[in-house]
Amino acid sequence: MLRVATAECFTHGFVGREIHASASGYTGELGSEILGTELEGKVSVVAACFIPTVSGLRSLLGIDPPEPDEVSKSGAKAYREETDRKVAVTMARAVRERTGADVGIGTTAGIGRGAICLDDGEITLLGRTDVHANLLKPDERIRKRQLQGIKRSLVMFRAYFRGELDELLEEEWVEEVTRDLP
Repeated sequence: MLRVATAECFTHGFVGREIHASASGYTGELGSEILGTELEGKVSVVAACFIPTVSGLRSLLGIDPPEPDEVSKSGAKAYREETDRKVAVTMARAVRERTGADVGIGTTAGIGRGAICLDDGEITLLGRTDVHANLLKPDERIRKRQLQGIKRSLVMFRAYFRGELDELLEEEWVEEVTRDLP
């Protein structure tokens, strides 16, 4: 059984929730058309964490992330896009290692299109949304970015689960695939 853990910021834990729904044999709210119930009995969600703050990253994942470019009124970290990519990778790796999962997924978005990372210790997939939004100036784009981030995270996980990474590379929103094979 494939064990998955998520550390999510802008996707608010929905990626883990949708994977759990499919793995449990019922359809979720946002990912049904992507995952259906194909993960049933084959995947287990170890943890699905919503971690919007630097202090949460430090205490829950044991990482020392960069200082945010900005901080929202609620205390949420807001990085610019380049830093979001680095932090998403760090989050995915840390949640995987911390929980003993086989696969970690990290999502974060502050100012820009955000970043989505899936990491299994050998393969690292990095993607983004197409929606540029600013956490400090909320408008309808925040929700659009979140929904697209959830769906793209699920598409990324489905491609990984099915072993269809070559097809995923054809997507313009997939920015990087790294294979560290022994």
